Amino acid sequence: MTADALDLWLYDTRAARLTRTRRDLPQLEWTTEAIDRWGEGSRVVSNLLPVGAHAYPGAVKAFLDGYLPEGQSRTHHAVEAGVDSDDTFGLIATYGRDIAGAIIVVGEDASPTPAHAQYVPLDQTYVAERLSKASRHTGRLDARDSFSSLPGMVPKILLHRDEQGWLACRGGAPSTWIIKRSHDADGPAADVIDTEVLALACAARIGLGNITAEILHLGDMRAIAVPRYDRRVLADGTIGRVHQEDLAQAIGLNTGDANRKLQRGAATMPSLGHAARVLEASGSTTDPLLALVTFNFALGNTDMHAKNLSFLRSPTGRVILAPAYDVSMHLHAPDHNGQVAMQINGKNYFDDIGVSDLQAESRSWGLPVPRATATIVETLASLGAALLAERETGSHPGVTEHAWDHVQARVEALVRDASDRS
Repeated sequence: MTADALDLWLYDTRAARLTRTRRDLPQLEWTTEAIDRWGEGSRVVSNLLPVGAHAYPGAVKAFLDGYLPEGQSRTHHAVEAGVDSDDTFGLIATYGRDIAGAIIVVGEDASPTPAHAQYVPLDQTYVAERLSKASRHTGRLDARDSFSSLPGMVPKILLHRDEQGWLACRGGAPSTWIIKRSHDADGPAADVIDTEVLALACAARIGLGNITAEILHLGDMRAIAVPRYDRRVLADGTIGRVHQEDLAQAIGLNTGDANRKLQRGAATMPSLGHAARVLEASGSTTDPLLALVTFNFALGNTDMHAKNLSFLRSPTGRVILAPAYDVSMHLHAPDHNGQVAMQINGKNYFDDIGVSDLQAESRSWGLPVPRATATIVETLASLGAALLAERETGSHPGVTEHAWDHVQARVEALVRDASDRS
């Protein structure tokens, strides 16, 4: 799909017009409708792009790139779209109807409401076929499927599900589920999808999420199915969208090089401090961020990077931390690198970090030590109870005894450390 101008819609308001600059960068101009609805300086669209303010093309590109895949997956999407992989404008023109959050990008003066949206039932064989081909291209097996896009390196397919089963999203119908294939059964990361299901179940138990993921068996293929937290089924049965952006987008971090989403060595960004400032810029507290960081650290998640930490932005402009997602356990695996994705109190390695570092990190955001300590203690105690309850259900057969024992021992040690410091 090619276009010279695009309209960016948010919550039923045409918020901005996108055009190409001479350097092939996307130029954004705010509409009077957006300024009238949200006011000058509102960050309802993005922390990086206040409504009404001049939007630099580089910042616009970083924001839009954040909705597109990375690495080889981006190349596959570009091939499907018939554009160059570095053509952000062309990719958004193609995939903008179904991206993360509530933004909808369509051709100039086109309606954001698709005229021919429909959901088409799929059998399990067809789902498996689409997923098996997702690593080679977008998984779009015929031209009737709508184009969808989510960020990330891992190949995935986007579907809808009702009481009858899985459905393809066609003609611009929004997707509501993400399906990702497991790693090789004989590889060190074979249980990553199993520990992700466990981690999300624990997050839901302790109030850090609302996602209930599940393992799928598609013939000889295993996969994880995760409902999208940025989609809501409304009372009339239609699908509502909830706007969100990840930390990389919020601070203008270009993740064309996937390593940039990690904080390594002397790098100052991205950081947990940046996440705290995004929340504070919109008047939200950082207590939930500390709880989420504590949760990820205790589970041994080495992948809490700038693309796996996001913010929800409501139609009123209110900003809250997004639910826990893409959380897995890694430290029990023999090939783990032992590093946190973003530093905690300036430290990179799990073995060097303790409760005192969680306290010091949150103190640097401005959280009072007693309040921070209470959050850490409560999160760790709740997580320990959630792990015990989930293990007793017997509903996670793919999580090995070694993984269970490792994570429970780790959390128990952190609970003792927290108790000594409270």
